[in-house]
Amino acid sequence: MWHEYEIPLTGTFHLNGDLILFTQVAAATEERSAWAYVCIDPDDADSLENADFVSLDEMDAFVEDKFAGREVVIALADGDKLLDTWTREIIGSGGLPQALESALNKVIQSVNRVDQERRIRAKLAGVEAATAELDMLSA
Repeated sequence: MWHEYEIPLTGTFHLNGDLILFTQVAAATEERSAWAYVCIDPDDADSLENADFVSLDEMDAFVEDKFAGREVVIALADGDKLLDTWTREIIGSGGLPQALESALNKVIQSVNRVDQERRIRAKLAGVEAATAELDMLSA
């Protein structure tokens, strides 16, 4: 693991012989978070497995570069459990944050197809997050 705080936040793991790079993209609360995963080309595996960073900023730039232009999986988690909610996204010029926003829009669209009560709860959660951000900025 390259970065952790109680749980691994950025690092690698092996799955079926593939090297997977993961990072936490965002955490809305202590319980809810979003994660990105990308399969690393075998030619790049050594550079990741032996990576060493002098700062968190250096690690973040390295990770962003490894995700750039690639198809990734964005998954949502509740606590330490991944939810069944995930999408595949191509990382464009907006990086991981833009890919996360696109993934969240897909989740909201899927909720829109379900029922009005769930749509209202999803939108209330969005309003709660927006007002909390405004409160933090004005403090």
